[in-house]
Amino acid sequence: MITLNKYAKTILLAGALAFTAVSCKDTISVDPVDQIPADDALSTKEGIDAAITSIYATLKTEVMYGNRMVMLGDALSDNGQGTNKGGRYLSESRNTRGAHYSQWSTAYVVLNRINRALEAAPLLNPPVVTQAQKDAWVGELKFLRALYHFDLVRTYAYIPGAVVAAQDKGGVPISDKSTKTAEEALNFSSPRATIKQVYDFIYADLDDAVAKLASMTGTTSPAKANKQAAQMLYSRVALYNKDYPKAIQYATDAINVRGTTLLTPANYVNGWSVAVNPESVFEVTSFNTSETLGVNLSLQTNLTTLVARGDRARKGGFGDLVATVDLANALGITVTGSGSATAAITARTADVRNQLFELSATSSSPYYVECTKYLGKGGAINVDNFPLFRIAEAYLVRAEAYYNTPGSEALALADVNKIRTNRGLAVSAATGTALLTEILLQRRVEFAFEGQRFFDLKRLGLDIFKPASNTVVAFTDPVILPAIPQADVDGSKGTIPQNFSY
Repeated sequence: MITLNKYAKTILLAGALAFTAVSCKDTISVDPVDQIPADDALSTKEGIDAAITSIYATLKTEVMYGNRMVMLGDALSDNGQGTNKGGRYLSESRNTRGAHYSQWSTAYVVLNRINRALEAAPLLNPPVVTQAQKDAWVGELKFLRALYHFDLVRTYAYIPGAVVAAQDKGGVPISDKSTKTAEEALNFSSPRATIKQVYDFIYADLDDAVAKLASMTGTTSPAKANKQAAQMLYSRVALYNKDYPKAIQYATDAINVRGTTLLTPANYVNGWSVAVNPESVFEVTSFNTSETLGVNLSLQTNLTTLVARGDRARKGGFGDLVATVDLANALGITVTGSGSATAAITARTADVRNQLFELSATSSSPYYVECTKYLGKGGAINVDNFPLFRIAEAYLVRAEAYYNTPGSEALALADVNKIRTNRGLAVSAATGTALLTEILLQRRVEFAFEGQRFFDLKRLGLDIFKPASNTVVAFTDPVILPAIPQADVDGSKGTIPQNFSY
């Protein structure tokens, strides 16, 4: 059970009593909501809209998808190597104890805001607010609540079917109601639920979100939750939960609406250059440079020294986290002398995805293979616009789920070949365990530097090979899980057990 200490309670109370106004295309002109009591701020349509906007904005913060939820998925895995050019990600890429995900406190503050808005929305009455508007709000908020809980449980707990029993301390606290007053915040407590209970809660939220959210159309912005985003989150959650029928169901539902947006070899690279990736079903979006994390923390500056593709003469970012030679090879890149002043790319396969990986700027020796997926979207430097869900994922989720469904191997092969051919590769004829290996390889290559690789290894209970040091981090190593903030553990009086060995 969470019983918060004085500091944590102060933070939670701030979340209970305040929403922060943020810059967004849809932000409406209202009094500064961080200066209004919560009941007043959430008593109007404008107030609810502003509150939801602030919740989306938190996804852009450093501990969320503005940086660490993306970067660490590769740094902690076999994909990323720290360069020490900017002093970042060295410890993470070495899987050093304590160098891990850190969104716990932020997530629970935001979950309190989500719950506050969910409780307030039904109290607004017609004609100002219709039932359809209320349903839309609930759909958005439950999608976001499911997303935050999922990121917490897959980070701070083991994943179903891949649990080290002797080290398992359970799931994470479920946040399903808000604190609104100082007294409530001071007395707030919530148990560390079981892993199953957390997944069941996420399922329930996604059932409601899928039912209430509208489907995407040709004009729908992926910057906000929609039915296909909820379906794709559901399919990802179900895959982690080894619930293959549901993974197939919701991946198929998303493909039926958005499958035609899967990029081809002819337009793949450009799809990563425009403001909105055509494959995106849900993006964490910055509408201008003032909303980005800037020159020190943006994905662009941390992943590459380049300013523009194909132009090594101009230097921009730090290139703190780069591709391991092992990943470069998986992408179809032959590189010699990586990490030296004589590094060179000597060959590439027809896999179009490797066109988004280039050598460092010439003035930034030693040279490595760097990821250029996030070079200023729409021409704006450091505007990352991270695609949290792309339709390509639905095909690979479904392929893996089909593989694990007796009698469905041919369907699994068809889905993985859909990805292969749309990325410039010939079809595969793999069967049996070779087919699973191919599916996981395509996941690794497709989502390189999109934050998924570490979690793929974790959910499969696999050891992590670290190519840069030629070492292995065993799945049973306690560093696979991060520490829960010690202040929350200490303040819980034993009801929140710290993760093993911390």
